[in-house]
Amino acid sequence: MNQPTAAKPSFQRRTIFIKKNLQIRYMILIVTCVLCGLAIMTLELIATLNDLFDAYPILMQPIYDEFIPIISDFFYKIAIYVLLVIIISAIVSHKMAGPVYRFEQTCKAIAKGDFSQRVHLRKGDQLIELQDEFNKMMDVVESRINNKPLP
Repeated sequence: MNQPTAAKPSFQRRTIFIKKNLQIRYMILIVTCVLCGLAIMTLELIATLNDLFDAYPILMQPIYDEFIPIISDFFYKIAIYVLLVIIISAIVSHKMAGPVYRFEQTCKAIAKGDFSQRVHLRKGDQLIELQDEFNKMMDVVESRINNKPLP
């Protein structure tokens, strides 16, 4: 007799902020770096335009007059770029915070005495090399505790 199988949900909700403090600090670092770069580029552009205006005032006046109205458009675009950087940094920080969270959970289980625990990260996550070394270490620890020869 066929038993009904439970339908798998087509969408699984994903938590973006696994380790909120770590991810927010990481995001702030990324956004701050981008904003510093933008500020340096903006100040350099303004300084260059001022130098050109001082050197060639008659030639630069029409360009300068056209430049002033587009400043507001420039700041709107910068706001959109910063928003994109925030979104991308949230995604990137998730790839770092998820593995850190997984390591913490595995360490807690091992501390409670379950030496069979291993870290299993998703494809594309950071710290894959650390996962491999950690799991090798736990193989050695578990074999020594159980007095088994190493493979």
